[in-house]
Amino acid sequence: MKLTDYVAPEHVKIDLEGGNKEEIIEELVSLLVETSDVSDADVIYEAVMKREREGSTGLEKGVAIPHAKSDAVKGLSVVIGVSREGVDFEAQDGKPSHLFFLMVAPTSESGPHVQAIAKIVKMIKLDKFRKKLIEAKKPADVVDAIARVENGEGEEI
Repeated sequence: MKLTDYVAPEHVKIDLEGGNKEEIIEELVSLLVETSDVSDADVIYEAVMKREREGSTGLEKGVAIPHAKSDAVKGLSVVIGVSREGVDFEAQDGKPSHLFFLMVAPTSESGPHVQAIAKIVKMIKLDKFRKKLIEAKKPADVVDAIARVENGEGEEI
């Protein structure tokens, strides 16, 4: 499973405008609706917010992976957002989040969803990778950085 099988430049938004968790999730859900086969944006937003109420998906090192399961998608759907300023996402380390990987999978599917989260968690451990994404000038730069890490070029980013 490769994350790049699910993410193209149109799935990436640089310079997110949201100033809090709800606005960031709303912005990412809008991007998901624009770029993926989604039947109901409100259902997805509510599913992601329900998951957030169970426990924040803000990790450490400026990364958050908001996610949910919903039958409003036909298959694993992923979008990525970048906020250079950072947003309080109730992260584990108490610091602002800059990189957001929103993913939604159908309720009947768990494999790709779990694999994608595991892959992201592994990638974000690379300081150069996180820096490259935060400093990306265009969406293609984000996808390229992900592809390079997936192809084993992580340290040369």
